[in-house]
Amino acid sequence: MKSLATIFLTIIVLSLIFTVSCSSTKGNNIELGTVTDYRSYREQPLAKNGPAPDFQFQMPDGETMFLSDLQGKVVLLNFWAVKCPYCVLEMPYLQQAYDLLSSQGVVILGINTGEPEKTVAKFISGKSFSFPIILDPEYYASILYGAQYLPTTYFIDKAGNISTVKIGAFTSAEQVSTALKALLQ
Repeated sequence: MKSLATIFLTIIVLSLIFTVSCSSTKGNNIELGTVTDYRSYREQPLAKNGPAPDFQFQMPDGETMFLSDLQGKVVLLNFWAVKCPYCVLEMPYLQQAYDLLSSQGVVILGINTGEPEKTVAKFISGKSFSFPIILDPEYYASILYGAQYLPTTYFIDKAGNISTVKIGAFTSAEQVSTALKALLQ
């Protein structure tokens, strides 16, 4: 009976150690940004060719900025979640488009909707995503943009207006790049 209790206790202790070590993101050098504020008094109805709602966020490098600071660039806002399989499938396509077009003034922001930092960090760990991943733990930007279904992507032109909205996943990097190139002209 004593050896059975010892085995049971050992299993519990090892399980706890494994859980803590697997959930830790310390030392992985994962940098994530965060949506920090939005101005509800400035909310406007979303409309094609209408102004993109502004919100404040912190970039992964710590720089705080507003979406409106990116005016003059083509911006792709992609609302996604780790728990969304279609979101996960399209992430490499977004990266390929970013690699191709970032030098031409394209900014891609991956806005993660409502998931814990550890979940997102664990997902992107070991992946080569170089476009900023921004956490939206309180759903500020997600609500502001009405991103009810995931993935939802907003294409914002150089003037800061919503050009196109896509609900659902991209099926290729070419599909993403074509939409972005149209806004660069």
